[in-house]
Amino acid sequence: MKYYNRPTIVILALLLFLTAGLISCSNDSHCQSAVDTVKIIDQKVIGNTEYYLVLRIAGWHDKTEIIELYDAKPSFDKCANSNIAPVYGDSLEMDKTVSHVFFGVKNNTLDIEYKDGEPGKAHSSGLRIEIQTKPGG
Repeated sequence: MKYYNRPTIVILALLLFLTAGLISCSNDSHCQSAVDTVKIIDQKVIGNTEYYLVLRIAGWHDKTEIIELYDAKPSFDKCANSNIAPVYGDSLEMDKTVSHVFFGVKNNTLDIEYKDGEPGKAHSSGLRIEIQTKPGG
């Protein structure tokens, strides 16, 4: 029986693990290599419609936070794809802290207001839908 040295076994094990992971991802799920994290962070009934505010964190190393607004409850598959399209979606500025997320009922828009300062680690998960009180909203 032939014996292999430890570095060779480690390299072979890593190659086997990576190959199995790539094959299972490409065959089963058709997901990207980095699957987004999605979470419903607020819901509010406005008129006859129930709106859902979703925080999507995308990216592997350089994360991007995206806020999405749905006019029905979304469900997400294992690749973080929604069964319905959001009525609004926008990336959050990562060098500022979000102070308010206003929903404009009249024109069906979302207005994101920021305040100066670096955001905390989970600052966006506590955001809530607020009704627009400004003119035009």
